[in-house]
Amino acid sequence: MAARVEAVEAAVAETARAPAPPATTLFVGAALGLAALAAGLLAVHLELPAFYDNEGRYAEVARQMLLTGDWITPRLDGTLFLNKPPLVYWLAAVVFRVAGGPTEWARLVPLAAAAATIVLTCRLGARLWDERVGLLAGLLLATTLGFGVEARTLRPDAVLVATVTGALLCWQHATEAAGRRRTRWLVGLYAALGLGVLDKGLVPLVVAGLPIAALTLRAEGWRGIGRLRPGLGALVVAAIVLPWHVVVARRHPGFAWDYVVNQHLLFFFDAKLPRDSEGDPLPFFWGAFLFRAAPWILLVPLTVRDALDGLARQAPRAARGTLFCWAWGGGVLLFFSLAPSRLEHYTLPALPAVALLAARGWQRLRAGHVGRTAWLGLAAAGGAAAAAGAGLLALGPRLLAGEYWIAETPGLAGLVWPAGLVLLGTGVATAAAAVGRRAWALLASLAVLGAAFTAVVIRAEVLAEPIFSWRPVAGALADLPSDTEVVFEAPQEYQIVGGLAYYANRPITLLAVPGFVPPTYLADAVATMFLPRPEFERRWLSGAHLAFVSDPQQHRERPSGLVPGPFRVHARFGDRWVLTNFDVVR
Repeated sequence: MAARVEAVEAAVAETARAPAPPATTLFVGAALGLAALAAGLLAVHLELPAFYDNEGRYAEVARQMLLTGDWITPRLDGTLFLNKPPLVYWLAAVVFRVAGGPTEWARLVPLAAAAATIVLTCRLGARLWDERVGLLAGLLLATTLGFGVEARTLRPDAVLVATVTGALLCWQHATEAAGRRRTRWLVGLYAALGLGVLDKGLVPLVVAGLPIAALTLRAEGWRGIGRLRPGLGALVVAAIVLPWHVVVARRHPGFAWDYVVNQHLLFFFDAKLPRDSEGDPLPFFWGAFLFRAAPWILLVPLTVRDALDGLARQAPRAARGTLFCWAWGGGVLLFFSLAPSRLEHYTLPALPAVALLAARGWQRLRAGHVGRTAWLGLAAAGGAAAAAGAGLLALGPRLLAGEYWIAETPGLAGLVWPAGLVLLGTGVATAAAAVGRRAWALLASLAVLGAAFTAVVIRAEVLAEPIFSWRPVAGALADLPSDTEVVFEAPQEYQIVGGLAYYANRPITLLAVPGFVPPTYLADAVATMFLPRPEFERRWLSGAHLAFVSDPQQHRERPSGLVPGPFRVHARFGDRWVLTNFDVVR
């Protein structure tokens, strides 16, 4: 009897150590087809809306690269802008060049990164569990609210998610490979991290490094860290990252200190200068994550028992895969929760982990590995969504009517009904599926919720363009004489002028920001970068043609006191007042 038990334990241990099978041709085709379908649907009217504030700065830097022919030194409105690494600027500039000029279709950059992430997530799920779970994880990621919206947003975060996911996939391969194959996968791991650093600074090293280090130390101790060949990693990452950084540091004194210390270390502790961002409160940060991870975050708790099983020394392969995804997603949330400078979109690299865990949770749900309590919890969540939908239909129009910016974009109020109906309908369907313990019906209702609500949010962004994009303001400035100087009341986050400069296609004068402390690389440029207030007042009263654009981060019911003398209101878009010191002939 004892011999039989030992044989069974040995067989289980061998199964747990067995490497994942190679991907089949059918799986590869299905994963690529899923990514192509998702990208195709998300690309519908990719040019809408016009770039918002955050996107505008990346588009403007890319436009300046084409304009100046200098692809090494990023510039914003003609001034050095070295706060971020250049990868997204380069990719957007390539799209501009291929398209024949600046275009919102530069969003093909995050869209392509999102498609790549779907394929990588599918492969990760196949390695951790099986190919069906992998394909399901890709589908769930594609219908995750925050992922779909980010795929249409020009900023580095979609590329960051792709590089982190690729790095973790390479690490998974390396853990089960040997010899030259292991070396190749390790090179892939470090190459992905190098591209991530060129995209988002040191963030990917932390986001991917946390789960890799934690699970490697637990499984193999410090010997495992050595087997990751950190010397090889340093060489690969340096080969990708150092050339640009070294060249820019030599060209622009002060860049190295600002980039390493100010933009990373001091930023983490919310002590960076200038004070151009404020960290989000922790409850808001977590709430935003739950919203971005909807609706599939509901299935993640179903994997807690599986992850705990993964802590065992001879844990089954499936349980170890679940533990890995918890370490991945949990590491992202824990690290940024500890950072006072946290911003809500910093949780984006956790979304592939959420999709993988949700796919595993649904697999366990369908196989009957979860109890009655889990089904009741899902039914309650569906009921809560239905109640939220009913509340939105009943009270939404009245609540929104009190928001001044809704009145300026009346189309937004019209989305209350579709949003409410989606929540109500899918909530009822989810609750009914959970009560009846119908796993497939539950999956379908949540997928409809994710896809439909993503469409609603994207439509809301399009309708809100007049108050969150600079294109309407630039259109109003186009009515002014060509000799008009445009002065922007810049906030501490002066770089939001990028969208205005991009759409106006003209230099913008920045009004001096009270208390502004420049990055070290801009120390010698501040005198020419900002227009002092007394000089602005002199010019406004001199008779020269001036237009004033107010700070969009400050709400003013009236424009009184913004400029020193008589003015005309030329246009208004939300919190953006456009004033002139002369009559405009229309």
